[in-house]
Amino acid sequence: MKKSILYILSAMIILFAGGFFLFSGYFDNQKQENKEYSTQPTYKDIAYEIDGKQVLLKGGYSETEILRGSASKVITRYFGNEAEGDLNGDGIFDIVFLLTQDMGGSGTFFYVVVALKTDKGYKGMNAVLLGDRVSPQTTEIRNGEVIVNYAVRKEGEPMTTQPSIGVSKYLKVFWGTLNEIQKKDNLIRVFSPSAGEEINSPLVVKGEARGYWFFEADFSIVLVDWDGRIIAQSYATAKDNWMTENFIPFEGLLEFKKPFDSSLDIPDFMKWGALIFKKNNPSGLPEHDDAIEVPIRFNPL
Repeated sequence: MKKSILYILSAMIILFAGGFFLFSGYFDNQKQENKEYSTQPTYKDIAYEIDGKQVLLKGGYSETEILRGSASKVITRYFGNEAEGDLNGDGIFDIVFLLTQDMGGSGTFFYVVVALKTDKGYKGMNAVLLGDRVSPQTTEIRNGEVIVNYAVRKEGEPMTTQPSIGVSKYLKVFWGTLNEIQKKDNLIRVFSPSAGEEINSPLVVKGEARGYWFFEADFSIVLVDWDGRIIAQSYATAKDNWMTENFIPFEGLLEFKKPFDSSLDIPDFMKWGALIFKKNNPSGLPEHDDAIEVPIRFNPL
């Protein structure tokens, strides 16, 4: 009887000790993971490319000499107007915000930048210029696009005048960079494919355009690869009477061969391209030309 009790007590001690070491190891791992996570750089402590130069922020601030030994400094600061959303299609929320840069003169240049969230922290991208001493309003992310609303001055007004003309800049992450995308919603609207969408052949294109975008009921569509090489060409055809200034629905069909071998491991930017919607201009006069580009991504499968 005494031996049985001793065996039971010994077993309980062994189980307790094993559990202790098991859980202590688990908590040690958790502490290590939390430590690694806490040491990842924030979006205010990484580098961004501004006008072709890498600018490393520390706490949202950077100060560099304009020339070696010069007293004049380039000051880059975090401004704010943040927005969060998935900008590269990986299901993880990224951050977009504004920076300012002063170069020792009277100008203050505003830029929009994106920090992509990765498993190793944030990765800074290239900055896109908004302008000198503009008046920022709002920044938002909608359907994977960045929309920055701000005010500028009327043409010819002095820089001392308060900006009063509202403008919007539309941007999207593609070709591995942050790019401005064209919006001419008052002239033509492309419903399918949407900007950044993966496409396959045959591709059905749908949208609507003002009647004067057509001639003889159609206009040209051109598909190009990342390098601007033409992959396919076709026409969008009006689905209603085009002899009007109103919006008319259109539809087109493009058949194409992917500009790369799917079995090869190629850089991501080479999987991108663009659809170009060209206004039909029977006059041939350049002042009547117009077009929009919609960035697309070739389905690699």
